[in-house]
Amino acid sequence: MKMIASAAAAFVTALWVGIASAITVSDPTDWASGWVFSMVEISGVGTATSTVEPTGGNPNARLNATTFTPAGTDVAFGAALYQAGSVAAPPSGTAFVMKLDVLSGPGGFGGGQAVQVLVGQGVSLYQANVGITGWPLSSFTTLTFNGTFTSGAFTKVSGPGPATPSFDGVTPTSFGFAYGNSLSGTLTQYYDNWNITFTAGTATVSAIPALSDGPLLLLAVLVALTAFAARRRRL
Repeated sequence: MKMIASAAAAFVTALWVGIASAITVSDPTDWASGWVFSMVEISGVGTATSTVEPTGGNPNARLNATTFTPAGTDVAFGAALYQAGSVAAPPSGTAFVMKLDVLSGPGGFGGGQAVQVLVGQGVSLYQANVGITGWPLSSFTTLTFNGTFTSGAFTKVSGPGPATPSFDGVTPTSFGFAYGNSLSGTLTQYYDNWNITFTAGTATVSAIPALSDGPLLLLAVLVALTAFAARRRRL
């Protein structure tokens, strides 16, 4: 009976996948190194400028993010990609949480700036929209943006790579964020303390296969025999 009980326990244990730790990618140097800034998704006469300022952050340095989009046909997004290191791409379907400290600057109104999460693979850059900052933010406010790493949610904004990124748990990947506007005139916001957190590559939980009638009957017998053995020990 002990052997039957052990077999039943092993069968049940095999249905569970180990819990993996979370990975957080953040900037430990306060904008001093590792960042690559560029303009993406530019149309019309729109421009986006990223400038690191040594003071005024939360605390210390901050990123001055200024967009110029005078008309409705003008679109400008500035990209900030942290390339000091890379990690294996999370598996498809992995949830992420991206946080930013945000402060409204000159020209702010309406919804503030749109925010995107960025993924860099090779020399290609991909984005997914995650929300807006809102306005006004009269002091640095920590904003949280949630999403899921699925290829279909991302579009390529630069580079010769595939049309969508690969979330396979293997491909070296870097991360960052983008900010942008349309029909906003000249609008400035300040950013600090960016980070993104997601589950490590082994966190994908495989679907448990449906049991046919035969295995279901066997499992029921094993459980019944285990219960019967326990009753006999009590007697």
